[in-house]
Amino acid sequence: MLQINWTVLVLLIMGHFALAGFFKGWWKEAITTIFLAVLVFFLQMPSAAQFFINSINWVIAAIWQILPSFVLDFLATVFGLGTAGSPPQIDASSPQTWLIMLIVFVGLAILFGRLSMPGSGRRGDYSGYVVTCGGGLFGVLLGAVNGWLIISLIRAYLDGRNLPAGSEMASIGMASPVADQIAIQAVNVPNASILDSFLPWLFVGISLAVLVAAFKSRVAVRENKGFRKIDFRPPPGYAKTKITKGS
Repeated sequence: MLQINWTVLVLLIMGHFALAGFFKGWWKEAITTIFLAVLVFFLQMPSAAQFFINSINWVIAAIWQILPSFVLDFLATVFGLGTAGSPPQIDASSPQTWLIMLIVFVGLAILFGRLSMPGSGRRGDYSGYVVTCGGGLFGVLLGAVNGWLIISLIRAYLDGRNLPAGSEMASIGMASPVADQIAIQAVNVPNASILDSFLPWLFVGISLAVLVAAFKSRVAVRENKGFRKIDFRPPPGYAKTKITKGS
């Protein structure tokens, strides 16, 4: 069985996200923090997590009813979806479901951050934003927090106790159903976790404060001849740039 030092893995992931935060800046890392806090809230409130998954299943079932038969046949043949004639449903008690949700949430956070405040790496007549030194330093802090949240969520999902209808597992590990494949087990796992005591609500509260700070630093409402106009401004730690053709 292949063993992974969990503490070393945590430090590596935190370091990776801290470095990424330096280049992305605090505002984009704040978006990731907000998305991760939603997943932390779901861990603390399994009933809310079950409702969220039930809502997704309802949407899947509604879409499934209007799909043409050739699309259903394609999905059943290629992806194995709906092979029993009923729409595929997501299992809220499965760790795999929430590991996929974690990937989706992080991807959505990155996409939202790039679309709402693009960088300045493209050519053409294009306005973008560059991170200043101060914005990068605050990004390091939030990036490290996000890295810790991500690895903590992975640990909680593999443990499974706080999932809807979840059951306690003896240890964190991933064993393959095929005997000749490699099984992976985490060792040197700290006793403290993100689900201890007040920590979940602390991070949810921090994320709400980060949400307010990110919104107020990016959006400004101005009065102009009796009308209100919404302007988007560079947050502290960012500078707006203009790239012209040929630059």
